[in-house]
Amino acid sequence: MRITRILLLLLLSLTGCASVSMVASWKEPATPTKRYGKILVAGITENRLMRQLFEEVLSGELRKKGVVATPSYTITGVEEKQTRDSLENAVRKTTSDGVLTTRVTSSKKVTDSRVGYVMTSQGFTNPYLSNYDVLPNDLYGFYGASVVSYATFDMKPVQVTTSTTFTLETNLFDAITNKMVWSGTTTVTNPKGIITVSEEFADVVMKSMNKEGLIP
Repeated sequence: MRITRILLLLLLSLTGCASVSMVASWKEPATPTKRYGKILVAGITENRLMRQLFEEVLSGELRKKGVVATPSYTITGVEEKQTRDSLENAVRKTTSDGVLTTRVTSSKKVTDSRVGYVMTSQGFTNPYLSNYDVLPNDLYGFYGASVVSYATFDMKPVQVTTSTTFTLETNLFDAITNKMVWSGTTTVTNPKGIITVSEEFADVVMKSMNKEGLIP
């Protein structure tokens, strides 16, 4: 998948920071609020390494909040693609009461070009001293040795800034009813490292779930 390949290239560096925001969330209004204490964490991606890192970090952050969280790959393995049967088996083995899934739904790249003046040529009163390698490097030796007599400039693009934003969908399912009880849409801008991004992502998601009374 193209999005997965792009995300891997941008996230595999282990340092840096990103802008992570929860842009929308939904909670099932028809059922009473239930607090989930044992959650199976599943990253939905075809890249095995990215899935392992993401699930480990997210599970670790959930444990800090008192949730018994299990990375799904430790039960289902990483060689085969995740299926309904493999996740159901993982739920039974871990006796989880909830399953938290996350997947990338889209990516958007924005390029910003800024225009400025760029020097294209210049002239010196003493052409023999126009080479910066041979110019005197002390104040008194430099004064009067060679002076720029003219310069020309062109308007050209001088800076290009690229911004990449990924949209992620996170869903919490009740393991008994198999129904979705919460969903959140998160954006990640300019990700630099999967570990850092996963930690920031976990913080944003857990705050939203905690606000709804779904986790401690």
